[in-house]
Amino acid sequence: MDNAFIAKWFSWDHRMPLKWHRAINRFLRYSRVGAQLNPASFRWGGMANIEARMNLFHLASQCAEFKVPGDFVEIGCNVGESSVCLQHIVNTLAPEKNIHFFDSFEGVPETTGKDAELHVYGKGDMSTSLFAFYDTFRRAGLAQPEHVHQGWFEETIPQYLPEKISFALLDGDLYSSTNHVLPHLYDRMSPGAVCMLGVYYDDTVLSRPHTIPQYKSPGVKMATDEFFAGKAEKVSVLYAGEYSNGYFRKR
Repeated sequence: MDNAFIAKWFSWDHRMPLKWHRAINRFLRYSRVGAQLNPASFRWGGMANIEARMNLFHLASQCAEFKVPGDFVEIGCNVGESSVCLQHIVNTLAPEKNIHFFDSFEGVPETTGKDAELHVYGKGDMSTSLFAFYDTFRRAGLAQPEHVHQGWFEETIPQYLPEKISFALLDGDLYSSTNHVLPHLYDRMSPGAVCMLGVYYDDTVLSRPHTIPQYKSPGVKMATDEFFAGKAEKVSVLYAGEYSNGYFRKR
């Protein structure tokens, strides 16, 4: 399956300088200025980069191609930039599978406990709308998805999770969200199923001192590491440009 759609959709392929950038960069080099212009990190929607989408493509397409039993799940969709990638993969490689999408479409809830102590997110951060989510599918030329579960994760999970899960994308941002969702996902994942974590930052693997706290979501790693303490699976770090993804494969 070709993955060129990831580079083409929504101008995600934004790393190469444009024509006018190159002209200015030639002048800067001639002037011996130690700088150059490049396109902005994010162009569309503010939540996508091509490295994270490539990680998603490779992991999800494995589960589809090798027929790992179960459906696909995305928890924490925002405007649906990852959602359209998953839908395209399923449409192409495993049309018999369903995808279940979960989001409050109200952003982050009121933070409590460890999330409040971390001071990374506030109520309503990263809010979007269900309309914006559906509009992303329209922009990508895809039909509107059938299984969209709107509400706080504590209200929709595990109630609307499929019985068997082949692939999951968990992007809950908070300690509380990850702590609630991860055990339910793990219990329903088939052997060989993969769960990708939208943000999993480990300073010992890839240090990014200047990355903003929201791109690190420290509560996610905290909850994930607590859950996997003593388990056979290991969470691995994936380079993702401005982000750092993680994943594990169910044994």
